[in-house]
Amino acid sequence: MRMDDASKVLWELKPNESKRFYKGKNGTIVTTTRTDKICPHDFGVGLIIPNREEFRPTHVRLLFDLYLKRLSNSTDAKVLFMFFERVYDGEDPEKLAKEAGELKFPMQLDDADVNLFYGQLLMIEQEFNYGPKGCKKGKVEPPREFLMRFIRWVASGEEEIDKIITNAVRNWPPPIKYAKRTS
Repeated sequence: MRMDDASKVLWELKPNESKRFYKGKNGTIVTTTRTDKICPHDFGVGLIIPNREEFRPTHVRLLFDLYLKRLSNSTDAKVLFMFFERVYDGEDPEKLAKEAGELKFPMQLDDADVNLFYGQLLMIEQEFNYGPKGCKKGKVEPPREFLMRFIRWVASGEEEIDKIITNAVRNWPPPIKYAKRTS
């Protein structure tokens, strides 16, 4: 779903309602559950990897996974990072999923299509909590750019993952230079 369509569906979730949102090429299901944890309409993103219990991935998992992908195949990682730019711009990650599924990464936590699916949902979550309808004041505009700056920082290869994740978990914005696309 495009970001605006997915946002509408997510906004309409009832408290504690869950929805299976996407399914990856290898069977991983990406879910959402309205939690109202941070603000009204806040939701959690879940992953159900085949033969495992559902869990909630965070932006840290996404950043670490993208870092592993960049280290293990920088050529395909560049393509994946450009797909993230397109998702950030509102494109439907399902339309990018087939190509993303063809990317090869010797080291990864999740398949690239799954990264795009839950990455989009994490961006929407930021819009809900820190955007015009949210209850928190955001540090960047649009709010989804906060996560996108971290993704661009990982893509740049300019820092070790330790520094990037430390900033992310302390809710410190990444350097302003990552407000612009890297390529």
